[in-house]
Amino acid sequence: MKKNSIILGTILFFFLTSCQKELSDNFIVYAGDPRNDTVWTATTPSTAPIHELARQFFPDLIIDSFDCSTGDTLTLKDEIELMIPAGACTDNNGSIATGKVKIEFFRLKKKGDYIKFFKPTTAGKYLLETAGGFFIRISRNGQELKLAPNASITIRFRDSEDPKNNMQVFHAKETIPFISNGIDTAHTWVRHTDTSHIRTWQKTDSLGNILKGYELRTTQLRWTGAQRYIDSTLLHTNIFTYFPQNFTNKNTVVYAVFADQKIVVKLSPDARSKAFTASQIPRGAKIKILSFSRLGTDLYLGIREINDVGTMNTYKIEPQKKSLADILTVIENL
Repeated sequence: MKKNSIILGTILFFFLTSCQKELSDNFIVYAGDPRNDTVWTATTPSTAPIHELARQFFPDLIIDSFDCSTGDTLTLKDEIELMIPAGACTDNNGSIATGKVKIEFFRLKKKGDYIKFFKPTTAGKYLLETAGGFFIRISRNGQELKLAPNASITIRFRDSEDPKNNMQVFHAKETIPFISNGIDTAHTWVRHTDTSHIRTWQKTDSLGNILKGYELRTTQLRWTGAQRYIDSTLLHTNIFTYFPQNFTNKNTVVYAVFADQKIVVKLSPDARSKAFTASQIPRGAKIKILSFSRLGTDLYLGIREINDVGTMNTYKIEPQKKSLADILTVIENL
């Protein structure tokens, strides 16, 4: 009897030890804390904790003004010029706006900028390579204005890379207008009906440096960008990421950032498999997968570097608790 008790005790010890190890590998327990929530939802609710990331990630916009009656050319840092013709804006009633108006502006220059605004470089399921994007909002007395019919704004900007001659104009299709209280989880870019290629330019400055860039003409305000579809003939695959149980689509967003191209892809949550996934990823691509989570009031960052997509396509991510400053530093250096 004593021998049987010893055997039973030994089995129970190993069983409990095994269970504890499995639990620690897959689920972080926080007694009496909402971080214990492991439930995925079919769609991400507007009350989900991830929307708090928007308030923490969104950078400040550049704010300026100009006279709508006369138009203006605004010169901003990084060799950016906004050329706005006279009478270019209308109010909600279609009347031409006059007098001083407020303009808010931000340039999506680096891959990290697309993550800060939660604006991946994708058009539906298709991947886009970008040369840069812009947010432009014009308002008068708190009312947002629109561009008048047949009016356009020209954005002339410098790029650190050699300009590509087949970039086209895309606009973001918004389901949650920026700036709002959350992330536009259904964001996508839509190619402009004018599919002609964006003009490129080159000049030499006073110090003899050769400067190069693009001249983009937009007929819409808010989000616009210089982008192109990547080669669709490449062999591609799906990638999947999974997490400890309490990292769900309500508190986590995941992106794949390409090493050699300016491409940022959002991995979509799949409630059935409790994983995040993206399609159309070229085989052999070198990417970095990053996850950003908010559990309670704590922030978590997960990083996984993939040198050759296709050798494996399912990846486990183990997020670590980080400060906001640490996370923003990682984003800035992408």
